[in-house]
Amino acid sequence: MTDALQAVLHVPTLMLLVILGYLLLGLLLQTALPGLQSRPEFRRWLLSNWVILGGFVMLAARLLIAPGWSIFFGNALLFLGIAFQYQAMSILLYGHRGPAWLMQVQPLVWLMLGLMLHAQTPLPQRTMILSVMLCLFVLAFFRLIVRDGWRFERSLRTMVITTGFTALGLAVRAWHAWTSPELYDSQYHSSLGQGMTYLCVFLLLISSGFGFTLAVLERMSKEMKTLASTDGLTGCWNRTTTDSLLTHELQNCYRRKTFLVLALLDLDHFKQINDEHGHLVGDAVLRRFASIIRDRLRESDTFGRVGGEEFALVLPDIDAAGARTLLEALRSDVATTAFETGTETGMRQVTFSIGLAVTQLDRQQAAVELYGQADQALYAAKRNGRNRLELFGA
Repeated sequence: MTDALQAVLHVPTLMLLVILGYLLLGLLLQTALPGLQSRPEFRRWLLSNWVILGGFVMLAARLLIAPGWSIFFGNALLFLGIAFQYQAMSILLYGHRGPAWLMQVQPLVWLMLGLMLHAQTPLPQRTMILSVMLCLFVLAFFRLIVRDGWRFERSLRTMVITTGFTALGLAVRAWHAWTSPELYDSQYHSSLGQGMTYLCVFLLLISSGFGFTLAVLERMSKEMKTLASTDGLTGCWNRTTTDSLLTHELQNCYRRKTFLVLALLDLDHFKQINDEHGHLVGDAVLRRFASIIRDRLRESDTFGRVGGEEFALVLPDIDAAGARTLLEALRSDVATTAFETGTETGMRQVTFSIGLAVTQLDRQQAAVELYGQADQALYAAKRNGRNRLELFGA
């Protein structure tokens, strides 16, 4: 049975498959969609693919160049490629390249490779040491995917299985080299440990390469949906989404026979802020204002930006008195907050006016009617001195 497995797991053949696999995957990724090419995590993964391919080519070129150079550069490139893969995954999950030790440890790995070659460490011991080191690198990558990648993109879940098998295969290879050193008289010897290792690497190539690409596409799809429904400056819902959510909440409230309040919020003298301090300061004021409002809202409330400095609040299951209490507290919070201007004047105060409209229980109202009522109330608040709340029909 073992002899049959060794015949199937022919190391030179498997190494050739790995090289061809990385080459084809690199060519496919290199000609991928322009949207993918612009993403830093994808570029880093593509770099890792070429580096790992270079490592296997160097290992396979042992018959053409000096064995020492083949072993040194082949293994060094494999360690570097795994580090680049870790960085690519970290960029995808967190937006940065991850811990600095990944690159800081590379010179130590190269030094250890050089010392083992200089000391002419026997192939079985060298195989065991390098397998353990590679296993630790793969386990670090495996831990990253299990810890956070599992929750982010579904495409990464297949990588968890194959990365785990790769780490297990490297561990088995190290154990096999330790217990059966006589089978490691050559790098191309088709032992069970060698064959299983290259098979795991081939499976990892397929699952990780396409799994990561699908994960990036999945992330891009989520980002496009977010951009289509939210305001890029403040993170609030945009006008289209706010209108849709208002219509949905109106239907729910009429079905439950509960009140719904629509509040329109407009920053006072916002044009003056832009004129005096510039649009960058104005943008910062809008972001800070939105953050203050958002922190006080319930999960069921809808907060959207419907104009330049105008926002809308959809408050389900609340009456006029409850909405007035909430919004007066919000108005007080904003009025007592010092907004940064970035100029010699330092900080400045910001106020806003509020127009409220409340649904009626005896008849259904369309969203456009409620908007019109809230807009009239907001206009009254502006006309009556600003920095105040007006309720339609009061």
